Amino acid sequence: MEIEVGVMVGTFGEQATRENIERLATAADNGGFDAVWVGDHVTLPAEIPDTYPFSPSGEAPFDIGQDVYDCFGVLSYLAGVTDRVDLGTNTCIVPYRHPAVLARNAFTLEQLSGGRFDFGVAPGWLETEFEVLDVPFEERGSRTDEFLDLFERAREEPELAFDGPHHSLQRTGFHPAPPRGRPKVWVGGRSGASFRRLAEYGDGWTIFWDRPDAVAETRERIMAAWRDFDRAGTPEIAVTRATHLGTDTDRDPEKPLVGEADAVLEDLAAYADAGTTRVVLDFYTRDVDEQLDQLERWSERVLPRLQDRSAGGGD
Repeated sequence: MEIEVGVMVGTFGEQATRENIERLATAADNGGFDAVWVGDHVTLPAEIPDTYPFSPSGEAPFDIGQDVYDCFGVLSYLAGVTDRVDLGTNTCIVPYRHPAVLARNAFTLEQLSGGRFDFGVAPGWLETEFEVLDVPFEERGSRTDEFLDLFERAREEPELAFDGPHHSLQRTGFHPAPPRGRPKVWVGGRSGASFRRLAEYGDGWTIFWDRPDAVAETRERIMAAWRDFDRAGTPEIAVTRATHLGTDTDRDPEKPLVGEADAVLEDLAAYADAGTTRVVLDFYTRDVDEQLDQLERWSERVLPRLQDRSAGGGD
């Protein structure tokens, strides 16, 4: 079974402190995980929709009075306190930033992390945050396409001029220039436009909460778009999903990644069979000590057996 396991680290809301961010990231780095990914908000407006799309309860884990850390600042800090995990945005909301600034942020982080940056991107969903930033919400798709067009060129030619629907740039430099094809681009969303963006510009697809059967079904649509753009190989797929390893929970054991190690390993196998290349662990709790306990359980009970299976050694 070939599948990687990463960890989501909260950078906004009540759990977000420098100490907690570092504790979780270094635990993942030392515990054998493959990646640490963070979300992206620039500001938390007072008006937030009642239904939050990235939580099973639909409840937003933040409000206007809580801290919100810049994703690129956090990942740059983590580049200095971790050694081997990939560091990524899941996902960076492209229209929030000028495309030249965003490209510079990505290229800087790719260099500072020693080539470990995973650039997850999406058009965004929180309309009130767009209003605060004075960015037209209805243009979020076209602005995302514009950036990806520019970014693909900048990954290949670090000095260029650009004329897009929202921004025109005289010939300018995009330095520090990364190795060609870096950083890796992960595209979020489940719309037809998202799959087209993935096939046209991306290296992988990232989604929240999907079960293995949903991943398999969506992968068929992704591959159809992939073939339309004559892409070689296959895209990577990452699923972010909350976990509780152990039976000391009232969570439904029928949910993926809930239960004892044997059951969780079978869930991982189902995800791998569906085309998933990375599962990114989120948590049912906002208590960081409990999150760290979950990472320790995974490091002791699941990851070694997963590595054995990948190596063909069985259990």
